Amino acid sequence: MDNLEKKAEFVSSCIEAYKVRHAMKGADAANMFEKEGVLDYLIDGYDVLHTQSLEYVIDEIELYLKKRGAVR
Repeated sequence: MDNLEKKAEFVSSCIEAYKVRHAMKGADAANMFEKEGVLDYLIDGYDVLHTQSLEYVIDEIELYLKKRGAVR
């Protein structure tokens, strides 16, 4: 698996975990991630973020979205 595939798998796992935590549809979570820049955040921070627990990463995504005013 090359680095691009690893990043895609990581992003997919994050979308899945976020949608489960927030009882959302996967498409809604993915669209929000794209609209609010979460995809870029995850890809840009991949080297550090993928070494953390998924729970930690989802907490970080929530903080990121709150700072952007996308969620409460």
